[in-house]
Amino acid sequence: MRLFKTLIILFLAVQSLPLSSSAEVLPALSSTVQQNYNPLGGPQYPLVQSSYFTDDNGNILMIVNVIGEVNRQGQMVVKESVDFATILALAGGIRPEANLKQVLVARQEPDKDGKQAYIINLKDFYKHGDRSAFIALKPNDTIIIPEKSISIYKLASIMSIAYPWVSIYSVLHNNANK
Repeated sequence: MRLFKTLIILFLAVQSLPLSSSAEVLPALSSTVQQNYNPLGGPQYPLVQSSYFTDDNGNILMIVNVIGEVNRQGQMVVKESVDFATILALAGGIRPEANLKQVLVARQEPDKDGKQAYIINLKDFYKHGDRSAFIALKPNDTIIIPEKSISIYKLASIMSIAYPWVSIYSVLHNNANK
């Protein structure tokens, strides 16, 4: 309800602006965004952090991306010492069709050995709580949780689509042979 009231007040405030002043603000903002946008690296204006940064309490933070078979994909602002367990909890947990043996961590910048991608096996963590496969996450790492190649859910969805057609074919084929 508070958000709704705030949006209404903001809308009314914008509506009361003279046309000339609002027309002057928008081009300046859009030209700044266009000049600083890199299609491969994303926007570089102050809304997007490319490294570590701090909050008002002095905590060192970074941005991590999570995509794939999790319940809430997206960008997350986390403390620098975050581990996979925390990231997966913030992402709402994994979906049943997630392939925990092939989790990919893609780095924006190569590490000291020149490596930019890591394959992590999180299956032992989910079965036994073993955190030995975890690696230290860096700013702008992208964690990709892939889907199992053939999952029970995928097989069930295929069967639910195919079964009616097989039944119809069977009935028509049996009637044609009579």
